[in-house]
Amino acid sequence: MTQEQIMKNWYMKNADVPLVSVICCTYNHEKYISDAIEGFLKQKTTFPFEVLVNDDASTDGTAAILHRYEKNYPNILKIFYHEINEYSQGVDIFGNLVRTARGKYIAICEGDDYWIDSDKLQLQVNFLEKNPDYGMCYGRVKRYIQRKERFCHSKFGAQIKGFEDLLKNGNRIPTLTVCARRELIDRYNEEIKPAEKHWLMGDYPMWLYIAHESKTKFFQKDFAVYRILSESASHSENPEKRIEFEKSIINMKLFFYKSYSPFPFYQKQEYFRIYALYYYLYGKKEYLSEMQFLYKSLKTPTTLDKFYINICRLPYPLYFFFYALKEIAKKVF
Repeated sequence: MTQEQIMKNWYMKNADVPLVSVICCTYNHEKYISDAIEGFLKQKTTFPFEVLVNDDASTDGTAAILHRYEKNYPNILKIFYHEINEYSQGVDIFGNLVRTARGKYIAICEGDDYWIDSDKLQLQVNFLEKNPDYGMCYGRVKRYIQRKERFCHSKFGAQIKGFEDLLKNGNRIPTLTVCARRELIDRYNEEIKPAEKHWLMGDYPMWLYIAHESKTKFFQKDFAVYRILSESASHSENPEKRIEFEKSIINMKLFFYKSYSPFPFYQKQEYFRIYALYYYLYGKKEYLSEMQFLYKSLKTPTTLDKFYINICRLPYPLYFFFYALKEIAKKVF
């Protein structure tokens, strides 16, 4: 589809100002970036949208592919090329792209993933325009294991019941399906200052903030394909990297528990369990004392709570033994 064919359906009065800004970060995605770009360009919308792509000094052919697309779609694609890898320098890449974006809404998709529903943006924007009390909407993804070249049997993405549910039960929001209000993302960056927190995940804390400030909508549709690679921030075959990622999640959840979550008695149990994991990942005695204090305040400790308090009395290095057992169990079962 040509640029003219895409833009001919943009019926808004001011077609020069995009209603949606799609943010795409890429690095060495030569094999995958075309799928991502084609997924953006296949979107059928009655409103203008822009695609902002940040190529973080790729050393393969990613930049050459982007140049070709940029030449054919100059009014839709805006590519940012870099000679030095910004991620390794600690640059807030996503924050910079959001500040550059002109859209009222922000959609996100990494360069190794891709959209498969050509009505995705139109469906989401229609809903958000009619429901101002909703801050974002999202859907499901098919998961593709790149190494095995096959799809997983299960899909990712599910309805959440609000902030407390998302905080307690973990992230079920696929980033590549999200369309969110720009104003909420701006407030998140200003209020939370995630770049200063050095969390290893950029999406989960942002969804927590948006869920705290507004409602969220889940579409029971397959919007995209999430590619599972051998090495990424959230998926690594290196046990130490995976432990560091788990540490970061616990650190982030503790921040939201303390700063944004009311703390009635029933939540002490969840808080205790987070401190137990936090202690065993970090090995710091101050977390053990906090955990022991919370354990004493539990009215009815469960078997799992007793297991946590007892395992944390073991020598710290034994954690790696239990971690290894867990990893073996994953592969066997």
